[in-house]
Amino acid sequence: VICNELQDRERDSHWEYRSESVSSAENLIREQVETDRGPLFRLLAEDGTPLDGAQREREDERLEQYIRSPGEIARVERAHAEDEARLAGIMELLPEAFLFDYEGAPAGDVMQIAFRPDPGFRPSGYEARIVHALAGTLTVDARLKRMIDMHGVLWERVEFGYGLLGHVEKGGTFEIHRRQVSAEHWKTDLVEVHVLGKILMLKTVSKDQREARTEFRPVPKGATLAEARDMLNQVVDRGTQARLVPAARK
Repeated sequence: VICNELQDRERDSHWEYRSESVSSAENLIREQVETDRGPLFRLLAEDGTPLDGAQREREDERLEQYIRSPGEIARVERAHAEDEARLAGIMELLPEAFLFDYEGAPAGDVMQIAFRPDPGFRPSGYEARIVHALAGTLTVDARLKRMIDMHGVLWERVEFGYGLLGHVEKGGTFEIHRRQVSAEHWKTDLVEVHVLGKILMLKTVSKDQREARTEFRPVPKGATLAEARDMLNQVVDRGTQARLVPAARK
């Protein structure tokens, strides 16, 4: 399962989708297009309200400025690559960091597997230590050997430098859900994190956020940032903002 997830990330495949991100500070709905140069998004609604004419014009200006700013493009591209590498690193940890048990009988092709920290694993680095403190369940498609869902709970407080350098509180939760979007590709359609803690070198690891992604559509291979901008503008031209609020409340 993990091998298939990692291989899917390495495939040259880009998608357009709707994203609703909710945190204690904001509620945003975006349309996002993936490209070889990283993702490009357009804000469609904020705090449950579609953007008005003036706000849409500001989004037009922001997108135009962005695709003409090589430095900013490089920064976003680098940050996106680092995020992907971090997620791949976490996936690679799973077979090494945990012990697994089948949980109940399969429901057709769907199977649940409980995981818990392997006491013999020695994590290195902040992220590995936090991941290793998780216990929870994996839901997999046993026929396709793909991960459908991973839900974990921090079963103990994690301290760094005996608590002097920081900590992450016990009880935090993490969930990631995947869905099949084509015969070969799966995409993440839900990420939900509720973690509280502080690490001096990283300032804070406090997270209280949920992002849901819907309406996946393939992006033509080799699409440029300018073409991605045009795809985002078409979303507004088609008048899809009229259904933003009802869709977000489902």
